Amino acid sequence: MKPSLVILGVMTGNSLDAVDTVITRFTAQGDIRDLFHHSMPLPSHLAEQIRAVKEALRSQDGDVGAAERSLNSPNMLDAVHQTYLQTVALACRKMIETAQASKAIDTSTAIDIIGFHGQTCAHKPPSIARLTGEEPYTIQMGDGQALANALEIPVAFDFRSDDLMNGGEGAPFAPMHHHNLALGTKAQGVFPIAFLNGGNTGNLSVITHQIGKSELAVLGWDTGPFNHFPDLLARREAYKPHDTNGEVGLQGTVNRSLLRILFNQSSVTQDGANFLTLSPPRSSDPQWYRELPEMLGTAPVDGALLSLPDRMRTAEYFAAYVATLSFAFIPEDCEFPPFIGLCGGGWKNPVVTTHFKHLMRGSPGQIILEEHEKTYHRLIGRMARKPATIESTAAFGFDPSSMEARIFADAAARRVWGEPFTRPSMTGVSKPTICGRIRFPYSSDPNGFAVGRYMSEAGILNEAISKSDFIDPRFGRAIRGWRKGVAPRL
Repeated sequence: MKPSLVILGVMTGNSLDAVDTVITRFTAQGDIRDLFHHSMPLPSHLAEQIRAVKEALRSQDGDVGAAERSLNSPNMLDAVHQTYLQTVALACRKMIETAQASKAIDTSTAIDIIGFHGQTCAHKPPSIARLTGEEPYTIQMGDGQALANALEIPVAFDFRSDDLMNGGEGAPFAPMHHHNLALGTKAQGVFPIAFLNGGNTGNLSVITHQIGKSELAVLGWDTGPFNHFPDLLARREAYKPHDTNGEVGLQGTVNRSLLRILFNQSSVTQDGANFLTLSPPRSSDPQWYRELPEMLGTAPVDGALLSLPDRMRTAEYFAAYVATLSFAFIPEDCEFPPFIGLCGGGWKNPVVTTHFKHLMRGSPGQIILEEHEKTYHRLIGRMARKPATIESTAAFGFDPSSMEARIFADAAARRVWGEPFTRPSMTGVSKPTICGRIRFPYSSDPNGFAVGRYMSEAGILNEAISKSDFIDPRFGRAIRGWRKGVAPRL
């Protein structure tokens, strides 16, 4: 029988604002219960260094070697990677110490494994790569072996590579976790349900039924930019990481012309396709988001430069607008979810949250671009059959601030148990796919850990710890060049 697990999930998102950690207990019976959550701010200088690495990788189309050579210092990438890992390790230690001090766990409670997402630095999924006939890739910074050595705890990591290498988008990874949460809400009559994450990029999971069928249908895709443009404006012009409490946006008004520019031009891939109109499965990445001069206030809109408050308000409305339209991709033969759970930092902004709720409820006075009116009114018609309950996931029993870190705690649990974490309906992967690699501290025998003993007895340990398929240990397996089997970097 598979064991219950206490797992520390750790996540640093594209917003680069914090290292989010959660300790969660996963039982063999399917119960998922958070024991403690902690967030440690990411040092601003490290955030800027990671952004520089991302820009170098973007400019070199994911070529790690070329990006490394293009940086100011020949050792910069190594230094940033090392500092990032040290910061993650510190956050994990602080998490465990704080959880023990608060009595959430006692000193005898062992962390069975860490679920480590790493930092996404570049991402070209098949939906984008096939447009130009190129190879897909995903680049996640974070050496799981180094983290395991530092913490003396096993680490599961590099989850996205398996999905992408099997033809999937490599994202979003939330749907299977949301499916596992929905098993609990369904027992309480809260079903069908959607989970909408508002991070730098938004992503939507829908757990429902096909009409007339009993088995669960699990759907998921990225909605597009969410916090990305409001955060960009806040950093550049308000000298803050975010538009805290919507303070800037509340002073402005939504500009229809800028909204159209953002929708048509902000998320255009290198071959000219608009990500926002691509059908799922689809995944996005900030490298596809364009810093348009009209949004930055350096080019006129309708003959005049817009104020920061007007641009901020429009960027915040845009986040809610693209998230709303994304619900139109739910197939007509699926029951529309009457429950929508909001998670992610973007929903702390009341401007975005209020706009989204008004849009989803068809409230009078919403700005809908003429070319989207038919789609929007059809969407409102579907929702009108059973008006949606739109609340923080806290209302359904799940801490929204723990959600992203918990996803990768869950991914670690499924890796230990040898269970798939992605399916074709979620990412377009060719088959249900077991995701991730596991690293044990060099100083310890895997059989010295409960997860190692279980996996050894189940006959799944050797494959999970394979060390032969990493091109560069600082990153995941599916970096650019993975199909050619480039020699590992020493």
